[in-house]
Amino acid sequence: MESHIICRNIQLTHRKYYQRLAALIRNGLIIRKGGSKKYILSSLGKVVYSNLLPIQYALDNIWKFRAIDEMKICDNSVYGDIDKIVSSLVDTLVHKEQIKEILKK
Repeated sequence: MESHIICRNIQLTHRKYYQRLAALIRNGLIIRKGGSKKYILSSLGKVVYSNLLPIQYALDNIWKFRAIDEMKICDNSVYGDIDKIVSSLVDTLVHKEQIKEILKK
């Protein structure tokens, strides 16, 4: 994609775009491909990006995590076995296996 299209889509000035591009290169997250004007994610960039995806999922579904937390602080005498209810709620609401594992610890 060309820089002017990216700038328009994310509402950046050309100066801000190139500053951010330079920072990504400087930090090793993207690399220039073979002397052309094309850039690709570096290995480090791929790792960082793949770790940001679960965070974005959590932020997009924050209400689900709040509901799970509310169940965890409920009185056990009212609902019986809260742990089973919370586990079932996690299975129902959370669709990412990696996040399910974290929540069930």
